[in-house]
Amino acid sequence: MGLADIPSLGWVRAPSPVTRLERLAAHLGLRALDVKRDDLLDALHGGNKARKLDVVLACAPWRDAPRLASLGAIGSGHLAACTAAAQALGKTLDAHLFFEPLSDGVLENLAFVASGPTTLHAYASRLELALGRPGLVLSSSLDGVPVLPPGGTLPAAVAGVARAGLELAEQVRAGVLEPPDVIYCALGTGGTVAGLALGLGLAGLRTRLCAVATVERVFTSARRLRRLVAAGAAWLRSHGVDADEGKAVPVRLVRSQLGAGYGVASAQSLAAVEVLRAEGVPGEPVYTGKAFAALLADAAAGREKGRVLFWNTVRRGPLPSAPDWRSKLPPRLGRYLDRATTRPSRRLVLVGGAAALSAAVVARVTGYHPIAWAGEVLAPWEAQVLAAAAPVLSGVPALDGLTVAANVDRFLVPMPASMKLEVHQLLGLVEHGTGLGLRLRRFTRLAPDAREAFLLSLHARGGLLAQAFRGLRDLVLMGTYQHEKSWDGLGYRGPLPPLVAPEMVNARWESLRAAPGAVPKQKGAP
Repeated sequence: MGLADIPSLGWVRAPSPVTRLERLAAHLGLRALDVKRDDLLDALHGGNKARKLDVVLACAPWRDAPRLASLGAIGSGHLAACTAAAQALGKTLDAHLFFEPLSDGVLENLAFVASGPTTLHAYASRLELALGRPGLVLSSSLDGVPVLPPGGTLPAAVAGVARAGLELAEQVRAGVLEPPDVIYCALGTGGTVAGLALGLGLAGLRTRLCAVATVERVFTSARRLRRLVAAGAAWLRSHGVDADEGKAVPVRLVRSQLGAGYGVASAQSLAAVEVLRAEGVPGEPVYTGKAFAALLADAAAGREKGRVLFWNTVRRGPLPSAPDWRSKLPPRLGRYLDRATTRPSRRLVLVGGAAALSAAVVARVTGYHPIAWAGEVLAPWEAQVLAAAAPVLSGVPALDGLTVAANVDRFLVPMPASMKLEVHQLLGLVEHGTGLGLRLRRFTRLAPDAREAFLLSLHARGGLLAQAFRGLRDLVLMGTYQHEKSWDGLGYRGPLPPLVAPEMVNARWESLRAAPGAVPKQKGAP
């Protein structure tokens, strides 16, 4: 008996395709960069969970149970896959949910779970869930209902993912791609990484795995990963497969991309998702974004130069949901969503309408350090807001933030009054909107890491707040790239010919050149 013959529901019949990113590989200095597209698997809206549940749900006790239970964050992709599986099998699901920061992806998964054959139970945190319902984490059943652990990570699930190693080896033999030197994959509960390590080794592929941690260290230890590999191998042996855990490919753990913790997007993961999407590959910032960010960082540092494969574990979207899905939410979860998703009006957002009490406002608009500022549009405090944002957003730490602000000011001089007003309002929102995150200090008085966290929180809130983040980012980048200190990073060597070329002195067209410091006239000006 081989890996292909183990019990399964037959949901993963065809291999997920491989997409080659030639342009990006050349840009990163890699021999090859391929993406294994589990998002395009047919079952359960795709994603790595389809491989796990295909085997787990074909085995007792889950196979025969009319009702299942599982747990995860409110935006858990695992719970979304369990909901799709319950729908397909005519079962019901008890979904135990703990809160996490909101994003569009989180809301989409939650709406899908709430719209399915599910009963939802809400907890404020993982700790409250573990203390309130210990049977969910310490037992295989709760009130007689079999429990699927977080991520569905069981020995049978490891075996299900191990088949993916055989699948990739067959694609290599068929010439779909060359054997990868390294495979990057997100590391959550560990089932996917353990299964790949075991399956790739059993398939005889001479490669290595780079497992990028997306949850805290206590859940992603090397010892736990070895136990999962051994448990998966033992399960396969019990089903007639000659599986030796000693053949598993080597795994390197990377923890540098975890950021603020599980469920929290980082600047690097958001950027990595944008890179993937530009190549036509879907991603999300909590798992795949952090894994791909590690790949980008290693390539940029020269740690990887060979053939690289990125295993994309994300499910595809959009997921369907019922119009009244919020009515199924437990009251405390509904209140949490109401608070977190309340969208202020455009006017309220732009003028910083969630202002604090009068005394707090006075404290926030006074006490700026005096600076040498000769701007025509921006006030000194506005210049300091841009200067404080520049190190976070520009990527050019050697460039003085006030220089960025001066470039922005010069750009704004000929702009319409309406645009200048929106810039003033935007900078006011950024400076004084830190109260949205319950911070007492205004933006310019935050530490650099707190500034980054606040700006990312604007981005994560979506709507007009995300527009404010993008507006500030674009202003900073525009002001940054006007200065020659940023040109090396762009590969730009400056304008040609020289600004004061000898052959242009006293030329007939010299009178057409603008005087130093001149700006275009506004419409209607004399």
